[in-house]
Amino acid sequence: MKEYIFLLEEPVGNKEIKIIASGMTEAFKKAKELRKTIVQDTRLKVNMILKGVRYTD
Repeated sequence: MKEYIFLLEEPVGNKEIKIIASGMTEAFKKAKELRKTIVQDTRLKVNMILKGVRYTD
């Protein structure tokens, strides 16, 4: 498995999230859903950037 690290840039500060997934598509879908819930809750603009990938056992 791989751990995908995304950086969420919010107006109040940055947040780093880590998602464990088997592939990039799956990780991106999970991160996109998380970003969507944050935008709905806070009504703020949130940018998402892939920061890196860490390989796990």
